[in-house]
Amino acid sequence: MSLKRVLANRFSVRTWIIAAATVGAVVGITGPASAGAGDTSTTFTPTLTRIPGQNCAAIINASLMPQPRPGEFAVKVAITRTGESCSAFRIFVQWKNVDTGATGGQSDRVDENGVLEQPDGVITGMGMGPGRGRVEATIDTTDESYPQRRDQEHLPGRVMTILN
Repeated sequence: MSLKRVLANRFSVRTWIIAAATVGAVVGITGPASAGAGDTSTTFTPTLTRIPGQNCAAIINASLMPQPRPGEFAVKVAITRTGESCSAFRIFVQWKNVDTGATGGQSDRVDENGVLEQPDGVITGMGMGPGRGRVEATIDTTDESYPQRRDQEHLPGRVMTILN
């Protein structure tokens, strides 16, 4: 391995750590978003993740979207990706109803171009029905390996809301 390659890798890792620490500090100061019963949408803290590829990373901004049936939600996702020859990865939305103890989640694929493979970038479906009450949700990322996916380095996005 050449000296230039080693220095480039060190710079990349340092840049990632500085960016993560900065966002972590800002998120720590503001805390996770919280919604009252009348809110129509609640925003996650940003998810920062390294993704497979050459110096690839992504920022995932997401917000909860109310659904017609009580106790359900969807997640609208916007992804900003950077790097070269980036590979596909997966977004995993996990939730927990703090009042009932119910848990669940859903995993969806993001293609090589950073596009969520769901209509309009909205994650809906089974796994998004925690029921009424206080709900905590997080966004994590994994790679596309099979049969067991590996977690990617990331700072998870978080949100706390109340579902009617």
